[in-house]
Amino acid sequence: MSIVLVPIGRVNPAEMRWLQESLKEYFSADVVVGKRIPLAATAWNPARSQYDAEMVLESLLLSGEAAGCDRALGVTDADLYLAGMNFVFGIANRGIAIISQHRLRQSFYNLPEDPGIFRRRAVVEAVHELGHTFGLAHCENPRCAMHFSNTIADTDRKGPAFCPVCRSWVATVRNSGRPDRAGAPRCGVGGEGPTEGNEMARFSRKPE
Repeated sequence: MSIVLVPIGRVNPAEMRWLQESLKEYFSADVVVGKRIPLAATAWNPARSQYDAEMVLESLLLSGEAAGCDRALGVTDADLYLAGMNFVFGIANRGIAIISQHRLRQSFYNLPEDPGIFRRRAVVEAVHELGHTFGLAHCENPRCAMHFSNTIADTDRKGPAFCPVCRSWVATVRNSGRPDRAGAPRCGVGGEGPTEGNEMARFSRKPE
């Protein structure tokens, strides 16, 4: 299996290389870093000071950087949102996904930066979104990478590994080459970010 990581906008190359090595381990896959693509100007919402996640995902698809690989993961430092949500850590659609590193950094929460915490969060969210590209929905197991993260605390609580049920499904898809969701375990609901109007609106989101 092959995965291409695509920087979207300005992303630290060292962070891309570290994520590349980590995903090689978790997916036992060939992982390469593709060419950087710009953030789509049309995705910017000045009223929210955020980028529309679906439009950014579409720009990744239209860039052609995902061609020739089984999965593509865009990585951006931009803050992303979906309609009805305060923000999202990432979204996925079939074989492509994106994650935002914006809210994974300690500085966002007015705390001293911690590279170890940031890297762990980035891997957890990358594995989560790539899991969606295999047809996985959200998992009820709070330790599974596919568990829904409403806040960064949820991301910190779970790990970058799949639970046995989700891991088995990923293996089934890889062995069969099935691209769809038919037969995928319905462990929960599917996506990641908080609902607008939430009491903790700035730090919690609603399902991806």
